[in-house]
Amino acid sequence: MKRFLLSMMILSSIFGAFAQNPEELPNYRKSDILIDPFWLIGGLALNASYERLISEDSGVGANAIFGFGDNLEDFTQISPFYRAYFGSKYASGFYVEGFVPITISREYDNVFWTDESNRGKSAVYTTGGLGFGLGGKWVAKKKFVFELNLGIARKFIGDRGPGDAVTGKGMIGVGFAF
Repeated sequence: MKRFLLSMMILSSIFGAFAQNPEELPNYRKSDILIDPFWLIGGLALNASYERLISEDSGVGANAIFGFGDNLEDFTQISPFYRAYFGSKYASGFYVEGFVPITISREYDNVFWTDESNRGKSAVYTTGGLGFGLGGKWVAKKKFVFELNLGIARKFIGDRGPGDAVTGKGMIGVGFAF
């Protein structure tokens, strides 16, 4: 009996989701993909973001930073986020966000080496934390997206000391909506 009731609930949910009339649904964008050209051109990192819009004033997504410059080659940060928008247009304007940065970095011990391939021993550190950010998003012609974002986070999991207790993220992003 429990299986039957569970099956009926799942089927009714699926049919209810597809029963909406497509003419009644607004034709708004559902997703945004952005990349930060300044970090990429500067040769520091690939800084990209994806956001799935939940409603006209909120969205969830993730920001990823993959370092490849001299100082960031062993740095990766993935930050899932939730945003609340305060603009008058659909999912644009000023927003606040909460994010969870997960940072993976490699540090080498303090030894002297003779060439680039012989760096000595290294250790990989993974940390996690909670952060808060502010930003703005502007949409032109319902397809082109521009975003300015800045956030700071405190690391709680895997912290190795006072010099490594804070991380952040920032983006001057351009992209498109679909």
